[in-house]
This record gives sequence, structure tokens and C-alpha cells, in this order.
Amino acid sequence: MERRDFLVRAGAIISTGLVLTDPWIGDFVGSALAAGGEDGQNASLEQKLADFALSIKYGNLPPEVIASAKKVLLDTLACAFGAVGSEAAGIAEKTIRSTFGDGNAASIIGYSRSATIEGALFVNGVLVRSLDLNDTYIGTEPLHPSEVLPTALAVCEEGGKSGRHLIEAIVVGYEASARVNDAISFIERGFHPLCAASYGIPLIVGKVWGLPKDSIANAVRLSAARGYTSFVVNSGAISMMKAMGLAATAADGVFATRLAAEGFTGPSGTLEWVAAKMKPAKPDLTLDLEFAHYRLPRVAFKRFPIQIELQASAEAGCTLSSKIKGRIQEIREINVETYPGIIERVADPAKFRPETRGTADHSLPVGLAMALLDGDITVAQFEKDRWRAQDVKTLVEKTSVKPGEVLMAKLPKGRGASVEVVFADGQSVRETVEIPEGDAERPLSRASLERKFMNFAIPVVGTATAARIMSLVDGLDDLKDVRQLTEVIKGLGKQNPT
Repeated sequence: MERRDFLVRAGAIISTGLVLTDPWIGDFVGSALAAGGEDGQNASLEQKLADFALSIKYGNLPPEVIASAKKVLLDTLACAFGAVGSEAAGIAEKTIRSTFGDGNAASIIGYSRSATIEGALFVNGVLVRSLDLNDTYIGTEPLHPSEVLPTALAVCEEGGKSGRHLIEAIVVGYEASARVNDAISFIERGFHPLCAASYGIPLIVGKVWGLPKDSIANAVRLSAARGYTSFVVNSGAISMMKAMGLAATAADGVFATRLAAEGFTGPSGTLEWVAAKMKPAKPDLTLDLEFAHYRLPRVAFKRFPIQIELQASAEAGCTLSSKIKGRIQEIREINVETYPGIIERVADPAKFRPETRGTADHSLPVGLAMALLDGDITVAQFEKDRWRAQDVKTLVEKTSVKPGEVLMAKLPKGRGASVEVVFADGQSVRETVEIPEGDAERPLSRASLERKFMNFAIPVVGTATAARIMSLVDGLDDLKDVRQLTEVIKGLGKQNPT
């Protein structure tokens, strides 16, 4: 085949709809596009993503998207403050100094010493993810887009960018990552959903740094080609790596962008290759880059510090708690109905016998047992190893989980749960939560968000500074320099507790 004819065919295959109609494209699209131009209909996916990022301007963003960006920023800072002083964060903060060197480019939340961009975003990423309390976008599978926020904060701080620039960066990272998540399931192919962020991170950095479109496209190519993390991170006994998966991808994405800025090139067609070559094959891969379909307002927030798919069963358990007081010893069985995919992820055998905190906060039976016994699920419970207590273990042993036919018929793509507690005398009580609090269809109230933020921020920065941070986030549009915000999130200078 002549080179010109090949390029025409390749361009047609990945044109406007970004559709793969021939599996052979996975072998050749990268070299073909690298050899030829990428204007017009022949633009690669990476080039289109670069165009998408550069086209996002504060002045063109709908008010609800801007409001959502501020909301996710406040919620993400709350999650990070809650993890300040944790063992994982302490190890990360100590290690970045020898890995990335000393630096003064970006702030670490709750720590007095600044760091390099890569160092700061890595520690902040660990902080954001540690408590499992950060937001979630449900596309083909759950994704935590807030983990791209530390990158946006770090590069905007380093460049002395305005609050509006930060809003743009947040929108770019969220939208790109969520749209990739919508296009393909990484879990089905053995990878972690965080892989979607390997496309969003270089777009954030390239946009904030003012790189040309071709450099940003190459940054995406380099980052995405390396950004595939195995789902073993969230399988079985969950380790500290859960907290650093995306943080490591983000640091790698910044490095990829630095390389691309100097002219280093990467392979096109990374997502198409995965779709064509990794089972299950997806020959009709499409990526929606329409500006009318913003995902940011569809982000879900967590009421409880546990996996997003456990929110409904936990809420049901909290409601039932008052109805079973004084009858805990009489409980014969606990029957839970929810969705098959949820059962696979949070009610597999390892979740009935958790050995680590990371497994416990991803366990449906454990979370439900604590909710039934204590009427709530809090960070303090996990810090005090409440999940190891004998009364919790006893209820876990009495719990069974199966698919909920009624739930699936009514809300095929829902995250609800129905919990029935049966007593020894045959009597029972049941609570069904079809849509958990914090879901996009049942949003977390402003009062609940403020309470969540203040509860976690005050121990680190004090009441006055916590209120100041909330005010700065609310007025982000008028902030001339993001460093006004990052300076106050350092807090009282926490140290490694180990």
C-alpha cells in the first residue's frame, strides 16, 4: 500500500467520530500519523484532546460547571486535610525529597515545607485518596477525578496563575478523564480506572504551561502509553498503593509533558490500541468531545469514608440502626441486595475477612455492620480499627449479598442497595436506598459540604484559616494569584508521625 493511500485510510478510520472499524489500525496508526500531518479530519485522538483542552476558556464555561469546579475543590481539600499526618502521607512526604529533590515550586497540604511540582502533587495525591472520601464519577466504572486536582494546584501555583486559570485546569482534567472513562472500561481489561487520568494530566499541565497543540498532543501520547495501572491495586487485600496509584501517574504525566515541551515524541493511538487489542475488543470506540455535555456537574460526593458503591448500603444501615437497638444479639441474618458489579468489587470473599484498612473501607459487609452497630461510619472508626472488633465480625458472618432484581429492574445503572435484618423470632426490618445521598441525582447539600470541610480542616489549620480557605474557594473567580490559596493550605506544619 502506498504511504499516501495508507494515511487516507488511517485518517478516515479515526476521523471525527474517532471510530475503529479495523483491528489492524492498532499496529500501524501510530507510525502512520507520526509520519504525516494531523490537521483537519486526519487529526489523531491525542491531537483532538489537545484541541479540546486549549478550547476550554473560563468565559465560555456554563455557570453550573464553574460552581461545580469550586465544589470539587473544597471537597478535595477536605479529604486531603483529613489524611494529614497519616502514615502513608508521612512516608510519601519523606520520600519525595530524595526522589524529586528539594524545591519551592508548590505547596503540600498540611505541611510547612514546599516541594517540586512532582513532589507536591504526589504527596497531595496520596492525601486526597487516603481516606476514600473523595468524589466519584460513574462512567463505564467508578473513577475518582478529584485526584487530578493536586496537579492543577501545583502547576498553577508554580506559575502564579489566577483562580480562573485554576478553574480551567480543573475542568480540563475532570472532563478529559471522565470522557475517556465513558469511552472504555479499563476494569474489564484488567486495568484500574485511574488510567483515564493519564490522558487528563498532560492536558492540564500543557494548558497551564501554555504549550503549543502539537507538544500537548505528544505529552498525552507519552503519558498514556505509560499510564496503565493494573487493577490488582484494588483487588483482594488493599495496600497503601491505593492512595498513590493516580499520584504516580500524575508525576509521570508531568515528566511526559516536560519531555514533550522539549520535542520528545510519543506514539499515537494508545486508546485505540487498547480497544482493538485487549479483550473484550471494542471496535466501535468513540470519545465524546462535545462541549455541550459537561461531566463535572455529574460528579458524586461521599457522605461516608468508604468506597462509593457502599454509600447506599451504609445509609440503609444507619437508618436501621435505631430500629435494632437492644436486639443486636437476636439478629439471625442480614440480607443485602444490590448490583452484580458492586458485589464483585466490594463483597468478594476477601472483603468478608479484611486484613487491612484499605480492604475494610472497600468492604460492604464490614461497612454495613459498623453502620448498624454505631449508627454512622466515620474516619475515627477506621483509625481505631473498629472494623476488627468482634461485634462487627459477628454481624459480617451473618451477612449475605445477592443481586437485587427489583433494584436492577427499576434503575438498571444504579448504585442502590436494600438491607433486611432478620431476627431469631422471624421478625424483620428492611431499608432500601435507591439513590444514596451525595449522588448527582441527590446532591450533597452546601451545609453538608461545609460541615465535612470544617471537620477535617480545623484540626490542621484552625477555625479562622479554615473559614478563610472556604472564602477563597468561593471567590476563586476573582483570585489574582492561586498562591493566595496555596499559602494557607499548608496549615500548622504537620510532620511524619512515624
